[in-house]
Amino acid sequence: MVGIDSEFEAEAETYTLQNALSWRRDPVAASEIEARLRTYGFDQRAITTEVYVQAREVLVLFEGLLNAAQTRRMLLLREIRNHRFLSGPLRR
Repeated sequence: MVGIDSEFEAEAETYTLQNALSWRRDPVAASEIEARLRTYGFDQRAITTEVYVQAREVLVLFEGLLNAAQTRRMLLLREIRNHRFLSGPLRR
């Protein structure tokens, strides 16, 4: 909801979801929505590009979470190994 005042963000999101459902289910609404988008310079290519950009942002976030989990896993395994080494019988 870029450019929408935070006070109206929930309402704007509701209307956006309703429009998306209408776009999918109602052919008359779909043609009206597509005509409105064309007047603002959005075509299928621009919309697809925006979807890819938004998906990329989510994937980058997910990749960061995976990397953090892998780092924590490695630290935990190292800690377990060190604990076993220190608690085991001492060798000469």
